[in-house]
Amino acid sequence: MSAGDVAPAADALRRGEFGDREDFFHWALGRPNVDVLVADADGEIIGTGTASAHGPVGWVGVIFVAPGWRGSGLGRRITRAVMDRLEEAGCRSMVLIASPMGRPIYEREGFEVIDRQVRFTADGLSERTAADEPDGLRAFDATDLVAVAELDRWATGEDREPVLTDLIRPETTIIATAADGSLTGFLARAPWRGGALVARDPDVALRLLERRRRSTGVSGKSGAGVLASNENGRERLRAAGWIEELGGVRMLRGAPLDWHPEAIYGQFNGALG
Repeated sequence: MSAGDVAPAADALRRGEFGDREDFFHWALGRPNVDVLVADADGEIIGTGTASAHGPVGWVGVIFVAPGWRGSGLGRRITRAVMDRLEEAGCRSMVLIASPMGRPIYEREGFEVIDRQVRFTADGLSERTAADEPDGLRAFDATDLVAVAELDRWATGEDREPVLTDLIRPETTIIATAADGSLTGFLARAPWRGGALVARDPDVALRLLERRRRSTGVSGKSGAGVLASNENGRERLRAAGWIEELGGVRMLRGAPLDWHPEAIYGQFNGALG
């Protein structure tokens, strides 16, 4: 993808009811660990794919084929091209979130289901005053980056430090700490819709999600994303008034992940985890 491809590619995805990826595409261009591919026919963009290399783990994302080209084998060709880029980057494991339409393609490429995505939504809340801010929550500081990256590696099994370094800022990221000052969780919003949330236990996750609901405001909706195997977290979210909806499946090809899925409560998007 070139800079000139961003707008027409994003428009193709919107017309194909694949959501708005324009802000993500703008961000991804030029990132050394992210490679965005396009397929075109006579100058018209008819497909996209994204390879995001996070150390030993790579994400296959934004695999889109224009409606008129579905069933032609293009989706599989794009997927293989993305996988080739990740293999060249040294990724031993590849992960993705598959829709029902895409799952058969990925299964033919050797991906296996390891879990299921579960989406949660909740109404926003009125903003607190500064004096009402829960203890242990504060804005991110640059000195937190090492601890944030370490917690993220423990939870995801990936090295997302380049992504975190680029995306987390004091104005977009909230840190949760224990009484001794150690990091117990973080919530980082992206320039597009979505945000990574990692927490060592459900209490921390719920505090961060409440903060997210309050920043959303009473007229908005907040979202969270967990893995189906996180039964305790799902139960706690439902008890707190969040509405649950099953999403796509998370699939893996290659070496097993050394991760803690019970600590994941939100994703940047389906191309970055």
